[in-house]
Amino acid sequence: MSSNSYIVSSEDKLALIDPGGLDDQTDRLLEVLSGLYDRRPRPLVVYLTHIHADHSFQLNRRDLFEGFDQAALAVQEDGALALERGDQRMALTQILGKRIEPITPEIRLLSPEDLKDRVQRNLTLDCGMEFNYETMSRNIGDGLTLNSQTVEMGGGDLLEVFHLPGHSPDSVAIRVGDLLILGDLLFASNPGIAGIPGWSRDDQMGSIRKALWILEERNIRICCPGHGKPMDVETVKRTLLRLHKYTDSLNEIAVIDHDWARSAADYSHEALREMERLFTIITGRLVLVSSLLEDLDEEDAARDTEALVDAAAVDGLFACMDGHLHRHRAEGTLDMELVHRAGGVVGKLERMFERKRFEGLFEDHLLRRAERLLNDYTVTYRGFQPYQNLIPVDINMVVEASLVVFSRKPYDEKAILEAETEEEYLRALKARISHVNLSERADLVFEGDEDLPEVLMDTERFSDLVIDILERLVAARAEKIAVKTFKSGNSVSAKISGEGPKLINPFRAAEMKYLQRSISICGGILVEGLEERGAAMISVRFFQEEKAP
Repeated sequence: MSSNSYIVSSEDKLALIDPGGLDDQTDRLLEVLSGLYDRRPRPLVVYLTHIHADHSFQLNRRDLFEGFDQAALAVQEDGALALERGDQRMALTQILGKRIEPITPEIRLLSPEDLKDRVQRNLTLDCGMEFNYETMSRNIGDGLTLNSQTVEMGGGDLLEVFHLPGHSPDSVAIRVGDLLILGDLLFASNPGIAGIPGWSRDDQMGSIRKALWILEERNIRICCPGHGKPMDVETVKRTLLRLHKYTDSLNEIAVIDHDWARSAADYSHEALREMERLFTIITGRLVLVSSLLEDLDEEDAARDTEALVDAAAVDGLFACMDGHLHRHRAEGTLDMELVHRAGGVVGKLERMFERKRFEGLFEDHLLRRAERLLNDYTVTYRGFQPYQNLIPVDINMVVEASLVVFSRKPYDEKAILEAETEEEYLRALKARISHVNLSERADLVFEGDEDLPEVLMDTERFSDLVIDILERLVAARAEKIAVKTFKSGNSVSAKISGEGPKLINPFRAAEMKYLQRSISICGGILVEGLEERGAAMISVRFFQEEKAP
């Protein structure tokens, strides 16, 4: 992983902003810098917009300053201190899969000493370089103070360094004429980034407002981000305004560190496999409906049905993601890289899957599960916990209602014959073709103990989960399915079991991880999941209100 790098050449100095994280990138940078230096020898100053390893890792290279008679590293005070102590956490080395060595910057930008008063300093560094700068603190309104330093580059050229913390305590933006190098300000509130060590919601919101002031007051024309292409100033202004509103919503976000990345990567494996299963069901049934409509000479309706979702695009997304999931397990690719890739795939699926377009064609519980799975991943990716609506309920009522929904046909048998319009006829016909009556394939028995105490659960999630488990058992060729509820100590359990001579285990390790997480979000805990020849069982426990886990 790496960042953009920028070279500034002036009369008296060369500047390299963010050497990045890749060897070949730095090789090219040094080639350009050496050419500029050979034509006119000048001191080189390397600036960091912040110390994250994707921007700074190449500082580890021993040849970075070779060939330059005078060279120095300039870093904001907080970042300089972190580099001196080799602070791997603040440099995000575990998340980014790199390690930085301790290094002492020759120049500490925006230090407390400089910020005491408006000062002009003319430093002579140990390498003999003259480094002249002026420090300013401005009240820009709304209680905000913008700290900056103007560095002389020679020939009247200046670099202006602005302290814009939020993404990290040491984050800065650097103005070069009418260009503004923004570092990672525009990405600091993104999923998987907001909440990293050193991130501050309040600082980020303040820095967004400071950046808007800079764009206006310094007549900025082009903004150069730490990643991606340069952007015109009007686009950046609109982006910052949206970003400010979004950042305001990021209360109680998780700490995005190595442990979070590890957990999120594990969840990515579980969630993407389940998404692939659900979307394969949805696209497969759409293909079936479209094919049969075409056989009935309903070509327009067949095309409309097929166009509801781009099945080839969905397959392509999952095929690509399967490769990343495999490499993550087999080769140990970065956890955070996998999480970001999964987040991108889920975002595309969310845009492709609009639940309203499929209503009447598929069962409500199937559409809810697909929509909820996408939403739960997105929420987790943003650094939050999926929403739970835990209320005290009678578990027997929830289970009985779930069994009714599982067994019920979601269409009216008479609707096709009694349709008064072509639209009504096609709607009823599609619903009939689409439905697969799984309940007819197995004998289903429910046995619930009476007078069970109410337990805390998210009823909609658990109801859909019960149907999900029943579908898995039927698909695994269970011929008999039993659902039991009973009291066990201070809790109430629900046990769902299936049996049949040709039963295939529906509760393998990967499926159990996903089900365990789903049960937890429902408010319960997975007690056990067993499989033996011809039988499979899963047991879930819920607690009374005063004993909630």
